[in-house]
This record gives sequence, structure tokens and C-alpha cells, in this order.
Amino acid sequence: MKRLHFDSAALRHFLAVVEAGTIVGAANRLDVASSAVSRHIASLEQMLQRRLFERHPKGMRVTEVGQILAEHARLVEADAVRTCADIARVSGDRAQTIEIAGAYGFSACDLPRQFAAFQARHPHVRFNFTTVDARAVTERVRTAQADIGVTYTHGAERDVQMLFTLPIELVAVMRDDHPLAQHDGLDLGHLELYALALPEKGSTLRKVLEIAASLRNLDLVPALSTNHQASLFHYVAMGHALTVAARQTVEELYGGLPLICRPLVDPLLNAGSIQFLVHASRPLSELASRFVDFLRLATQTPAAPVSHIAAQA
Repeated sequence: MKRLHFDSAALRHFLAVVEAGTIVGAANRLDVASSAVSRHIASLEQMLQRRLFERHPKGMRVTEVGQILAEHARLVEADAVRTCADIARVSGDRAQTIEIAGAYGFSACDLPRQFAAFQARHPHVRFNFTTVDARAVTERVRTAQADIGVTYTHGAERDVQMLFTLPIELVAVMRDDHPLAQHDGLDLGHLELYALALPEKGSTLRKVLEIAASLRNLDLVPALSTNHQASLFHYVAMGHALTVAARQTVEELYGGLPLICRPLVDPLLNAGSIQFLVHASRPLSELASRFVDFLRLATQTPAAPVSHIAAQA
């Protein structure tokens, strides 16, 4: 089989077009002439004898072949960054950046605290933290856009390894004067009787709720559906609706609102977990590995309740 050699500049220009969606946008991002970007794309397509983009009036849409090459380009880029960091470390310059992708909710509040605690011991470490939809975390790890991913229960995926998990307890969240507040535990049948505020359709939590409801012949129709989690809690705090969330998320982010949690007594709903992910074949840098060990210890050590919600749950 013919061995291919990809020019690093060509890969960089190609990846910029994938991310920008246009030749001009990629050129502006790279601060080079558009003609240089076009030449590199043409040379890659000639080498592969395949089209990398579908040209449209509004931009460039990457083809299936282009997606494969983009994945390779991101891995090459990530490996180069890690190699430079390792060289800098042994040369005495210990500054290093760890890329983290986390799902909205628990990770958005808890992870920054862990970053600060780790930097207190390793002040030369920097973090680049991106919060995305739970479904996108795995893809960022798989394509080497993140060294470590933190997301909610996700099925097995190619090239992604799960290091460890934390159990999730899903709870119903409501005002302390809600009619259901008197119950010690709730089932899905209780939720059907009141106005609901739920994450958008297609989200991990919404899928879990819909599967559980379907198995019990229930129809959970939300009065509010949104992809903005804070809106769910503020909506519930203003009236007699209720929502469903991981207890960790509620305690971390919204302990100041007049809300309480009630356990959902349903084994299917509480079978999920928070997962800590890395690429299956791309080794972490030494400091990133240390941070994983630090995270494992810090997140699996029980913490005392810190909020109004935790105290009343």
C-alpha cells in the first residue's frame, strides 16, 4: 500500500477550512492569503484522489473522506502540542496546558474548583475548559480536541476510554411549598400530575426520562423545554412547576434558590453516572495523568452538604 506523507502546513490549513467553513474564513484565521489555503486543499485532494469538501455558494461542507482526514489532523496537532510540552518540561520550562471538555451542569461548577486546587500544587499548569452538550464531550475526546472529557452516561464509542465514574442521583426539584414537597420519595407518576420544566428533546437526561416514562405508559409533556439549565431552575423557583436534575448539579449551582430535592424512586433513572473519559490510544502527558489521579481522589471523596437544598433533601 502506498505510504502517504501529509505536509503539516497543508493539514493545518485544511483543518482551518473545516472549522471556519470557508477558504476566506480559514485564511483570516491563519493570517495567510486565500490562495495559499486553496493550494493546500487542492494538493491534499490530488494526493488522496478524493474530494475533501463539497463546494456550496455559502461555504465548504466537509465530505466523509474529509471528516476522516480532519480526525487525523487533530490527532497530529494534539500530538505535536504534547511533544512540545514534554520537551519544554525537560528543558526546564514546565508550563503546560491541559484541555478539558465538560458537560453542562455538574462539571461547570465542580471542575473549576478542582483546577484551582490542582494549580495550588502545580502553579505552572494551565487549563483550557470548554463546556458543551453532553453528547459533544465524547466527540471532542475522540478527535483530540480535549485531553479529558467529563460527561453523563454515554454508550461505548470508538477510540474513547472511560477511566472512572461517579454515580448520579436524579431528583425532582421544586419549591419548598410545592404539593409534592411533603413526600419523602417520588415516582414518575407523581411528575405526570404537575407542570414540568425539562431539558430540550434529545438531551441525555430527557432521553432517560422518556424511556422510563414509556416503559410505565406515562406521558411527560413539559410546560417549558430548554437547553439552558439555569432557566429550568429559575422557572421552577417562580411557580409550582418541577424539574428533574442530578442532585450534584442542583447543589453545586442553585443552592441559593428556594428549592428542595426529592428522590426519584426508580432504578432506571438512577442507573446513570458521570464519566471521566480519555482517548483510548493517545497517551496523556505526565501532568494530565497526574490531574486525572487528582480528580479521581477528589471527586470520589464524599463532601459535606453545603446548601439549603442539600440540607432539606
